Amino acid sequence: MRVVVVGMAYAVVTLPVEDFPVPYRAVRDVPITASVGGSGFTTARTLAALGDEVYLAAPLGEDAEAAAVDAAAYRYAVNSAMCPRSLARSPRAVVLEGGGRRQISRDLGEARTAHVELDLGALATSDLVMVDGVLPTAALISSAQATGVPVAAALGTVAAPPRLEQQPYLAADLLVMGHCPDTGPDGEVELLHAWRRRSGARLVVLTLGARGAIGLAGDGGELLHVPARDLGAGSRPAGLGATYAATLAHYVFARGWDARTAMEYAATAAAWRIAHPEDADGLGEEDLEAAAAGAQPS
Repeated sequence: MRVVVVGMAYAVVTLPVEDFPVPYRAVRDVPITASVGGSGFTTARTLAALGDEVYLAAPLGEDAEAAAVDAAAYRYAVNSAMCPRSLARSPRAVVLEGGGRRQISRDLGEARTAHVELDLGALATSDLVMVDGVLPTAALISSAQATGVPVAAALGTVAAPPRLEQQPYLAADLLVMGHCPDTGPDGEVELLHAWRRRSGARLVVLTLGARGAIGLAGDGGELLHVPARDLGAGSRPAGLGATYAATLAHYVFARGWDARTAMEYAATAAAWRIAHPEDADGLGEEDLEAAAAGAQPS
């Protein structure tokens, strides 16, 4: 499957700390690491690991941070040639990690309002366009539909029925949202139904963290509840929602599997990332399917 991923990508510097609040020291000798993150980049590398041909379209500048994104994309077999280089400076982030907690400080700058434009040739030769809920993508979704290319949208945390600025996402063929912890179980089901009623998607999913995910398919069937999977203990890594959404999209569009089975594999991919935080290469399709066969509901 040939996928164009439109979303955020940025260079990340991770600094370990003993705990929060961080005590002041004039000099600290610690292992500082550099990586690349962002919902778009995590989505792209997840799809590439599953065997898809992936093109990343993330707004960048012409600087060291953009070079870091290009290098990481190359490492994970993601093509970054579609990334526009129109920003004065690329997005970046600093992460403080310690005591089982993480603080992320992002500097997205003008990237939040950047419009990513794809020519009709790029769209017409794609099997799927996948967008995140950060960048403005209304025109892109319309263009993809006009060329007959399905769209998958991963919106991040959602706490209410679709607002005016979220209306373009209702045209997507797959909608994946994260729950708001204050909503409550009854409110979560009501929220899912509210989006389902307004959406023409073949599947709408609301992830529930450690409780798994619920979904409604376009055929008006029953409420699907797929529990989270357990492949080993660990803390929740950044980008877990993007991993779930990308895996779900792969099995819905590339493999054509039914909604419940696709959700089960997405849950397994999320569990694998929790249990293997240091494995940078991602989870291939064969390994994921083997893990799914042995995973237990958590």
